[in-house]
Amino acid sequence: MFFWITLALSKTPSPLLMDRLTDNRRNIILIVGILFAFLYYPLLGHFVFYGQSHTLRIAFYSRLFIWLEVALLFCYARWVEKSSFLLWAEKSNGFWFYPASFAALYLLSIGAGIVSKIPLAFGLHDNQQVVREMAVIVTKNMPMMVFFCLTAGFTEELIFRGYLVPRLEALFKNKSASVVVSSLMFSLVHYHYFSISETIFTFCIGVVFAIYYQWYRNIKVLIFTHAFIDFVSFLIFGYAQAHHLIK
Repeated sequence: MFFWITLALSKTPSPLLMDRLTDNRRNIILIVGILFAFLYYPLLGHFVFYGQSHTLRIAFYSRLFIWLEVALLFCYARWVEKSSFLLWAEKSNGFWFYPASFAALYLLSIGAGIVSKIPLAFGLHDNQQVVREMAVIVTKNMPMMVFFCLTAGFTEELIFRGYLVPRLEALFKNKSASVVVSSLMFSLVHYHYFSISETIFTFCIGVVFAIYYQWYRNIKVLIFTHAFIDFVSFLIFGYAQAHHLIK
C-alpha cells in the first residue's frame, strides 16, 4: 500500500521543470504551495468545523478534510508547479534498514515525549482537555482509531515531510532552515489542541522526521512510524482510562 501511494505521488512530470522558470516566478509558486499546505487546516478547517462538538462523525469528517488537502496539493504540484508531489525520489534500501529505522525513530519519539513534559516539571499548567476529548472518542471505536492513525501517518508525513521539506529547502537554499520551518509549521497546526506538551512534542518529532527524510529520502518509514506512534498512544490512553489511571 505504501509503495503504490508513493509511486502515484511521484509519477508526475519531472521536478526539473521548475528549474526552468525565472527565480521570482519559481519562488512565488513555491511560496503559494507552502502557505496552502500550512494554512489549509488551521484556516479552512477552523471555518468548516468551528462550533462543532467533538463527535465520532466530526472526527471522521475532519480526517477526510485532511485527505482532501493531499489531493489538492497533488493537483497543485502536477498542474501549477508541473513537478512531482514528492520532489525527492524514494531510495531503495536493504531489509534491515526498515526495522532499524523504525526502532531508532520510535526511540527518538519517546525522547521527544520526555522533552515535551519538561515545562510541566517546572509547574507550567498544560491544557489536555481537547486532546483527551478526541482520544476518548477515537478509542471507543477500533475502526475509527485505525483510520485516524493511518490518516495521520499518511497525510501529515506526505504534507509536512514529503511536500514541504524539499520545497522549503529549494526556497531557502538551506537544509537547516527547511527543518526548522517545517517543524514549526507541523507544531503550529497542532496548536488547536491548546496543549503545550503536544506543541513541543510535535515540534521535536518534526525535527527528527525532517532530518531523517533529508538523509534517507524514505517517506514510507516515516508514514508507518507516525501511524504506529499514534496507535500505541491511543492504546495506552484507552488502557489507562479503562483502569481508571487517568481522570
